[in-house]
Amino acid sequence: MKIYTNSNYEILSIDSFLDYCFVFDVEQSRNELFGTLCDACIQGYKYEPQYEFLFNEDGSNARNEKTGELLYKTDDSGSKFFIGYACYPFVDHKTLMLIQKQYEDSQKQVQALNAQIEYLSMISGIEAEVNHE
Repeated sequence: MKIYTNSNYEILSIDSFLDYCFVFDVEQSRNELFGTLCDACIQGYKYEPQYEFLFNEDGSNARNEKTGELLYKTDDSGSKFFIGYACYPFVDHKTLMLIQKQYEDSQKQVQALNAQIEYLSMISGIEAEVNHE
């Protein structure tokens, strides 16, 4: 599976090519990573690389004295030590669940309408195209 993100690592698309900043090849399937979440909910997630933090002697995170930014462990060339990826929502959970419920309700409506179209087509003898998505 491919995950397409913007420069803030916000997911823009799954498996649909977009010309954006970052593309990640992911070993997990969509279902393994997101379950049955709809595309709109998935776009409320981030998928970003994680790096090993640098800690002070007291166990607190080391920070740049001027900017206050967190510091990371680096190798001799100055590259951060990569430790994996994090996938997490950046949109409120309740909001995502409302979006998911609306999606599921709309899918039920589509199924009901398709069933009605098929029934009316059958009794009238007229063939009609039905969207089965």
